[in-house]
Parts: sequence; structure tokens; C-alpha cells
Amino acid sequence: MSAFCRLAAALLVVCTSHAYAGGDDDAPFRSDGTTRNAVDPIYFGGRLADFPTHADAATGLRIMPPTATELFAGQRFDLRVETQLPAATAPRLVALTVNGRPVTRPFLRRIERQGAGAESGTPQSPLLYGASARNLFFDRPGRYEIAATVEADGVRRRIANRYAVAPAPDPRAPGAARRVVLFLADGTGLPLRTAARLVSKGVFEGRARDRLALEKMPVHGVSMTASFDSVITDSAPGMASLITGMKQANNALNVAPDNTPENPLDNPRVETVFEYMKRVHGWRIGVVTDAFLTDATPAAVQAHSRLRWQSAAIAQQMIGWYADGTAQPKTGYAGLAALSPPLDVLLGGGAAHWLGERNPALKSFYQYARGGRRDIDLVAAVAPQLGYQVVRNAAELQAASDHAPLLGLFTGEFRPAASGLGPDNLPGALDRLVARGAATIRGKGVEDAELALNLPPPQGLGCGETVGECFRRVPMKAEMAHKVIDVLEGLSRGKGGWMLLVEQSQSDKFGHILEYDRAIYEVIELDRTVAAVNRRLGGDRRSLRLLTSDHAQPETIGGVVFSGTLAGVAGSCFSGAENGYPLTLGSAADPDRPCPLQDALGTFNDATPPTYADRNGDGFPDDPDPTIKLVIENGFRPTYSTSYRTNYLPQEPVQHAHDAKGAAAQPALPNPARQPEGLLLTGNMPTYSVAGGANKTGGAIAIAPHAGDDVLVSAAGAGAGHFAGIYENTSISPRLARALGGSAPVNNPGGGLGGW
Repeated sequence: MSAFCRLAAALLVVCTSHAYAGGDDDAPFRSDGTTRNAVDPIYFGGRLADFPTHADAATGLRIMPPTATELFAGQRFDLRVETQLPAATAPRLVALTVNGRPVTRPFLRRIERQGAGAESGTPQSPLLYGASARNLFFDRPGRYEIAATVEADGVRRRIANRYAVAPAPDPRAPGAARRVVLFLADGTGLPLRTAARLVSKGVFEGRARDRLALEKMPVHGVSMTASFDSVITDSAPGMASLITGMKQANNALNVAPDNTPENPLDNPRVETVFEYMKRVHGWRIGVVTDAFLTDATPAAVQAHSRLRWQSAAIAQQMIGWYADGTAQPKTGYAGLAALSPPLDVLLGGGAAHWLGERNPALKSFYQYARGGRRDIDLVAAVAPQLGYQVVRNAAELQAASDHAPLLGLFTGEFRPAASGLGPDNLPGALDRLVARGAATIRGKGVEDAELALNLPPPQGLGCGETVGECFRRVPMKAEMAHKVIDVLEGLSRGKGGWMLLVEQSQSDKFGHILEYDRAIYEVIELDRTVAAVNRRLGGDRRSLRLLTSDHAQPETIGGVVFSGTLAGVAGSCFSGAENGYPLTLGSAADPDRPCPLQDALGTFNDATPPTYADRNGDGFPDDPDPTIKLVIENGFRPTYSTSYRTNYLPQEPVQHAHDAKGAAAQPALPNPARQPEGLLLTGNMPTYSVAGGANKTGGAIAIAPHAGDDVLVSAAGAGAGHFAGIYENTSISPRLARALGGSAPVNNPGGGLGGW
């Protein structure tokens, strides 16, 4: 276990190798001014960061939000001025201006009213300057420059940030969207979208038999995905940047970096468009996901934290509960509570982040082998008092009232061998279909032992008599979306609007562990949900449906495989020691032909259209392993083996060897339980922490990473035309503001800073 994961363990959360990027390096020092933060910069001079930043080189003086942040009028943000390198004597703020007008006094008065500590983000050391004025806003659209001058050791240093501010949303405007569904296809680049079409719609004489519902949206654009500190974003800034207009660092949720990295909850914050519409216009907001609810993408709708794995604090934020002595204190976080209204509807997994560790349902119903991660039970003791109804399965979901807030926590993928997801995440779409009798895997169904669906649940019969029965009770995405829309309509009583995030998480999670067939089914499930929502809202001229991805993965379609040719050639590629290492290329029977399995791939002229079938008409292939199946491979991966067949259960591609302290002792090796007879594909991901701390990810990378590719944006309905073009992911937020009624041009000089 890396130091990064040991930190996560200390915070009582799950650490999985593919969930997070490396440790942060927001500032070179912690706020005491002496302790180095994270690891030393590996590049770019070693003074401030390992990437170029808009800061004074001598002091690290900077302003947050970062320069070029794309805001809209009325959107709240925290204005922070700070230094990053300690001075010999206490630095002081000399001047702060907005478009040349002095605001130093109101800024300092605001800091004084807020008080020192977490509320203002005060560093421990007086030799660092740092102050955040909470919940300010630009009062009108236009162009702004904020400049700060700080005196450090007798020298005055100046830095200036520039912002373009779009018009405020005004849902009263003619044609403005009043119902918004944002579909987030996590980790879905163009190859996965293409694969979903090929697999679910088919090809005839080179032409697609039909297009996906998401492809039938009339407007398409392209979004760039880099995060504030990396060209390879993780899901937290990948989602948060596009609904705030502010580029964010990896692992950050709706906050900017600061010089108090030891407190991830006091960072300068920015309001999401979801939060703004509820705070200002009373709209209802909801989240549907197949991940755990506190995972990066669903949490980004409303939570604020520098560390995305702070699940306990994030859960409390999501329902608006702050209490001293808990993960999300009340004292010191008044500004956060005022900024972030609670969600109205939450559906997903991750019960251990919500239930108390002594709640017997964690084991009996949710099938966690070990206790939970909370000493306070939000489900039993808090959520009902706040007005939430709590549901646990599809039947309870459908029976829930449409006129009360809703929290749904469903059973996860708890099969012991299915280490690719774990009980925090809902079972994949393919596995739920098999459990419902609507699909098979290599011809095997719910009663076959290989799939482990006919067994009793390992922790008791709380969710059903068999694993398959438990999985059948987990709703499909379209079922969840329909119910959430019912509840949002019921809560708004037809008088107000609402916004809904529908995330398909497992397209990313299955891509990480190289379960490509399952990843394709996830995109198909999302597309079926898009089609269902379009049927329901397509006649409403005031609805907007928007679909994009937070990032891609480095996947591509290489051809097809002829499943019949796999028989008799699997396992004949390599010979070696008893455990498979070291490896010798070639087989004893035919040493001049290293790998017959390799010849199963049909590419170029041999890539004949695949033969997927949908005999039951549900929109999904009946089996992911037809006679001719599509093959996706990954350009960046660990070393693993594949036989091109769909695994009966989702499994990690590698195994890890650890020393007594939990640190990785050797490179990740292929998982011997996953297709050991398969073709060995050599990895190109780091296998160790680099000496000297240069590898901040913290050790061997055991999964496929994210990609830096641009991703598609698709839109239909009110304001859809705003999303054409090629733009930064941060441009989606002001484009949403315009679709929500803020359509005036931005060419005036701007106004003032409000919220003092």
C-alpha cells in the first residue's frame, strides 16, 4: 500500500488503485511554512510547482480563482490572496483592486468578520499570507481584472487575474431551459461510443443499421479535458471543472489550490451551476449514479473538498448536515453551508459511507464483509430527520413518494471474486441483465456456477436468497432516471425547474480494469437511458438534454475475434516456471509460431462485421461473446493476459505483492485467476515508485489510466445550440448559463464585486 493509500486508510475510506491521481502539491509547504507538502516538485525549477503557474516567482503570490476562470454573473466564489514561499517577516496585503477600483478595505473587513482559522483559510505561520473572502460574486457580465499587491520583506509584489463573466441564468426568459438532464458518460471516449453502436445496432454493408440515441442529438461539440495541474485529469476535476467554469486540480471537488493543504475543507470554493439554480431560483437538484454516491462525479454536483476521498464529509455536505465533532464540522464552515444547498434526490451505491459501522444492514443487506466507515449513521439518525425517504431496491424505489426528498442506497457488486468493483459500486449492466435472465455470458446464465449468481450471498440472506436475486433487485439506470424525474417534478410542483445528473460510472471503472465488453454494455445502458428520457422530455420545448464525458480512456477498436478459433489455442502462447514467470515465448509443439491465439484477431480485411444478436428486443446484445465479436484494446496498461473472452465475473487485471508494511514490494503481475491461458500483453505503465519521489501516483499502476483526449459533447432541446464548437471543459458552465436564459453578449467592461 502506498503512502497515499495509507493516508486514505487513516481517513477510514476505501483506497482503490484506479480511483485517484497522486498526492497534491498545492503549495511547496504546509501552512506552518517549514514542512514540505506532498513531494518536492520534480521539474520546473523546484520552487513552486512541477508545472507552470500564474504566480510571482519570488513569493508564490497568487489569486484564486485561477486566471481565465469562466464564471457567470451572480455565481459565488471565494476570492483568495496568498503567498506560497515563507518570508523572513510577516507579509501584508497592500492593495486589492477590481478593474482598477480599490477593494482592499472591504476585503480585509470581510476576513475580520469571518475570523481566523478554517473560515478564512488562515495559514499557521505568519510568514505566509493567506486569506479567503467567502461567497463573493461578479454582479454583472463582462470582463474583469483582479489585482493584488503584497509586501514581503520590504518588496511589493503584484499579480493580476483576468476573468470573462457570462450573463446570469434567468429561467424566466423566453425559451430558457427549465428542465435539465446532464448525462455524464464517465471515461467514455469516441471509441467506446463507436463500439456501443457497432455492438447494439450492427452494420450492414459497411453502414450502421441505426445510430445511438446520443448520436441522434442534433448538436455536437468537442470538449478539452486537461485539469489545472495535469494533462491527464481524474474524474473529480473532470466533472467539477465543466459545471463551475474553473479549472481544478486532480482530486479536487469545486475548490482551488491553497497554501493550507493540511485542511482539505478550507480551500477557496466555487459554486456549481446546480447549486446556483437551487440557491437563487429554488430549483430542485438530483443525482443518479451506479458508483458510490460520494464518488468524484456525483459528489462534484454539490460537494467541496480538496480530497475527493473524504467520503464522510462529502456525504454530510450532500444532505446539508454539519455538526462539530464529525467529519464535516459546523464551526468554521458557515461559508460552506451558505454556499452549498443539499441535494433533493440521491440514488447510487456506497452504503458504508452513509450507515453507521454497527448497523447490521451493512452486512446482512449490503453484503460488506467488514464494518462500515462511520461512527454516525446518516441513514438511521440524520437523513429521515432532514425529510429524506430512504429506499434500498427497485420495488421500494417505485413505491416511494414523488413529493419528498429521496435517498436511495442499493446493493453493490459484492461477489468475492469480483474485485474489479467491490460492494461500493452497483453491479454492472451486463451482470444485472444476466441476473434478470435477459443475457448470458458465453452461453452461461444465472443458474450456472461459473457466474456465482446461483449461490447464497456470502454474508447472509438479507438482500435475497441468491446473489442473482440480490442483483435483480438493483434498478437499471432508466428505471432510476424515470423515478428521479417523477420526484423532481413532484417537489417542484410544476412551478420551478430542476437539474439532474445521470452518471454512467462503470464505463470508466470497467475500462480501468480492462473489462472492455462490460464497459460497452455500460455505454449501451446509458444510451437506453438517454432514449427513455428523450421520449419523456422530447416534446417539452423548455427541456435540455446534454451528454458529455469527464475524460476518455486510451482505448481503440482493433478488429474482431472469431470466437470459434479460440478453442485449442488458448494457453499455447508461453511456457515458463510453475507460476508462469519467467516467461519463454513459444510453445513446445511449435516453437517457431510463438502464439496461435494471436492469430485469432481479425483486422484489416478480416474485420468482418460482428454477429451480436438482440432476440429479446431490450436493446442489449443477448451475449457479449457471439461467433464474431468486437475487440477493444488499450494503448496504456499494466501487463496482463487476455483470451479475448468475456470474464464470467469482473476481475482486476493484476495481482499485487506487498511487504509487511503494505508497500508494494515488486511490480504488479498478471492476475493468475483471470484468463491465465491468455495472450500476455506487456504493459507500459509505471511498476514502481520512482526513486526520489518523482512518481507522485505512489507506486505500481495496476490499471489502465485515463487519456488526455478531447471528448464529445451532445445536446438536444432548449439552448442546445450553445454547445457546438471546440472549447475547454470549463466553457460548458457559461454555456449552460446561457441555455438557462443568460443569452446576452459579453462585450461590456463589467461591473463590481458583490457579496461583501
